[in-house]
Amino acid sequence: MVLVILSVAEGFVISFSVRKAFSRMASQAAELAQVTLAPGSARLDSDDVTRQLSFDLEQKPIGKPTAEQVDVLIRSTLEAHESGLELPPVRVSGRMRRTLGSYMPSKKKIAISSRLLAMGSEDDIRGVVLHEVAHAIVHARFGDKPSAHGREFRTVCGEIGAKPRRYVDVTTEEWQSQVRYLSKCGHCKVLIVRKRRMRSVRCVCGLKLYPPSWRVVVPVEGDWVML
Repeated sequence: MVLVILSVAEGFVISFSVRKAFSRMASQAAELAQVTLAPGSARLDSDDVTRQLSFDLEQKPIGKPTAEQVDVLIRSTLEAHESGLELPPVRVSGRMRRTLGSYMPSKKKIAISSRLLAMGSEDDIRGVVLHEVAHAIVHARFGDKPSAHGREFRTVCGEIGAKPRRYVDVTTEEWQSQVRYLSKCGHCKVLIVRKRRMRSVRCVCGLKLYPPSWRVVVPVEGDWVML
């Protein structure tokens, strides 16, 4: 290939072919940066998708799944069955992986796994939440004396419509297939989403990145939420 060298102002020179290559790369990066890939789209796992998935970073903030509906369920259950008990808003925990819910008597606080809120069904969430509400009611009525899942617990479960079991049956086998790992290019601010954590990754702007960490995300109703 023949390179044509053009003289430019201030004594600088630039290769015509290299200049064209830079121009083409910038144009492609700009086009890709403007494309939004819907997290819930079937294209996510399609063979037609490029190895690197990217979309506009600034369109929406990415946070933990919200628990407003869980708080509503708790308040309505307490109003109907234990009106004197008030609990603070639910804590959404990204550290709870094996345990999907818990109740801390000393703080009168229910914690729910972010994975359950993001990937569990409505029945799964309701079952876990009512299980923890039952613990809260038992503690309010009887203190620390009853056993964790004893007669008092089973009685309260019958009152509020929870299953009187030690564990709540939740199927989680398919959850891991929904998990993605997200990083951000420090140069062009494009988000990069992969199916697994990688030591290095090439951004659409051409920069090779070595992400110090990856955020764990899943698609929920067309948005990404962080676990």
